[in-house]
Amino acid sequence: MPTIFGKIDKPIEYGGLDDPSSGLIYFLTNVINFIIILAGIFTLLNFVSAGYGYLTGAGDPQKTANAGKKILQSLLGLVIVAAAFVIAALIGRILFDNTDALLNLLIFKFE
Repeated sequence: MPTIFGKIDKPIEYGGLDDPSSGLIYFLTNVINFIIILAGIFTLLNFVSAGYGYLTGAGDPQKTANAGKKILQSLLGLVIVAAAFVIAALIGRILFDNTDALLNLLIFKFE
Protein backbone atom coordinates (compact mmCIF):
# COMPACT_ATOMS: atom_id res chain seq x y z
CA MET A 1 0.00 0.00 0.00
CA PRO A 2 1.58 3.36 -0.99
CA THR A 3 2.05 5.94 1.72
CA ILE A 4 0.92 9.49 1.23
CA PHE A 5 3.30 11.22 3.62
CA GLY A 6 6.36 9.01 3.27
CA LYS A 7 8.21 7.09 5.94
CA ILE A 8 8.15 8.50 9.47
CA ASP A 9 10.98 7.39 11.72
CA LYS A 10 10.84 7.16 15.48
CA PRO A 11 12.17 10.23 17.30
CA ILE A 12 15.58 10.10 18.92
CA GLU A 13 15.37 8.52 22.35
CA TYR A 14 16.47 10.50 25.36
CA GLY A 15 19.59 8.88 26.78
CA GLY A 16 19.09 10.07 30.34
CA LEU A 17 21.55 11.89 32.54
CA ASP A 18 24.42 9.59 31.60
CA ASP A 19 24.33 10.61 27.93
CA PRO A 20 25.93 14.05 27.42
CA SER A 21 24.88 14.15 23.75
CA SER A 22 21.18 14.68 24.47
CA GLY A 23 18.83 16.59 26.69
CA LEU A 24 19.01 19.93 28.44
CA ILE A 25 22.79 19.92 29.00
CA TYR A 26 23.44 19.44 25.29
CA PHE A 27 20.99 22.25 24.52
CA LEU A 28 22.63 24.64 26.98
CA THR A 29 26.08 23.85 25.63
CA ASN A 30 24.87 24.67 22.11
CA VAL A 31 23.27 27.92 23.30
CA ILE A 32 26.51 29.02 24.99
CA ASN A 33 28.54 28.20 21.87
CA PHE A 34 26.03 30.08 19.70
CA ILE A 35 26.27 33.19 21.90
CA ILE A 36 30.06 33.11 21.68
CA ILE A 37 29.90 32.83 17.88
CA LEU A 38 27.50 35.79 17.78
CA ALA A 39 29.95 37.80 19.91
CA GLY A 40 32.72 37.08 17.40
CA ILE A 41 30.53 38.07 14.44
CA PHE A 42 29.44 41.25 16.24
CA THR A 43 33.09 42.13 16.90
CA LEU A 44 33.96 41.61 13.24
CA LEU A 45 31.08 43.84 12.12
CA ASN A 46 32.17 46.50 14.60
CA PHE A 47 35.72 46.39 13.20
CA VAL A 48 34.40 46.81 9.66
CA SER A 49 32.07 49.64 10.71
CA ALA A 50 34.82 51.44 12.63
CA GLY A 51 37.26 51.02 9.73
CA TYR A 52 34.70 52.47 7.35
CA GLY A 53 34.11 55.37 9.74
CA TYR A 54 37.85 55.94 9.96
CA LEU A 55 38.26 55.94 6.18
CA THR A 56 35.30 58.23 5.54
CA GLY A 57 36.28 60.60 8.34
CA ALA A 58 38.33 62.57 5.80
CA GLY A 59 40.75 63.79 8.43
CA ASP A 60 38.04 65.05 10.79
CA PRO A 61 39.53 64.56 14.28
CA GLN A 62 36.14 63.87 15.89
CA LYS A 63 35.21 61.09 13.42
CA THR A 64 38.62 59.43 13.56
CA ALA A 65 38.59 59.57 17.37
CA ASN A 66 35.13 57.96 17.44
CA ALA A 67 36.31 55.22 15.07
CA GLY A 68 39.38 54.61 17.23
CA LYS A 69 37.20 54.33 20.34
CA LYS A 70 34.93 51.86 18.56
CA ILE A 71 37.91 49.71 17.55
CA LEU A 72 39.24 49.78 21.12
CA GLN A 73 35.84 48.84 22.57
CA SER A 74 35.50 45.97 20.08
CA LEU A 75 38.93 44.66 21.05
CA LEU A 76 38.01 44.94 24.72
CA GLY A 77 34.82 42.95 24.14
CA LEU A 78 36.74 40.26 22.29
CA VAL A 79 39.27 40.07 25.13
CA ILE A 80 36.42 39.69 27.64
CA VAL A 81 34.92 36.79 25.65
CA ALA A 82 38.34 35.09 25.40
CA ALA A 83 39.00 35.69 29.11
CA ALA A 84 35.69 34.03 29.94
CA PHE A 85 36.98 30.85 28.27
CA VAL A 86 40.24 31.02 30.18
CA ILE A 87 38.51 31.64 33.51
CA ALA A 88 36.05 28.79 32.89
CA ALA A 89 38.96 26.47 32.06
CA LEU A 90 40.86 27.50 35.20
CA ILE A 91 37.84 27.02 37.46
CA GLY A 92 37.18 23.65 35.84
CA ARG A 93 40.79 22.63 36.37
CA ILE A 94 40.75 23.69 40.02
CA LEU A 95 37.37 22.21 40.97
CA PHE A 96 37.05 19.16 38.68
CA ASP A 97 40.64 18.53 37.49
CA ASN A 98 39.33 18.88 33.94
CA THR A 99 39.75 22.08 31.93
CA ASP A 100 36.77 21.15 29.76
CA ALA A 101 34.33 20.61 32.66
CA LEU A 102 32.59 23.98 32.45
CA LEU A 103 32.90 24.39 28.70
CA ASN A 104 31.17 21.08 27.90
CA LEU A 105 28.59 20.78 30.60
CA LEU A 106 28.09 17.40 32.26
CA ILE A 107 25.80 16.12 34.99
CA PHE A 108 27.88 14.56 37.73
CA LYS A 109 26.41 11.62 39.62
CA PHE A 110 27.41 11.09 43.21
CA GLU A 111 27.55 7.42 44.13
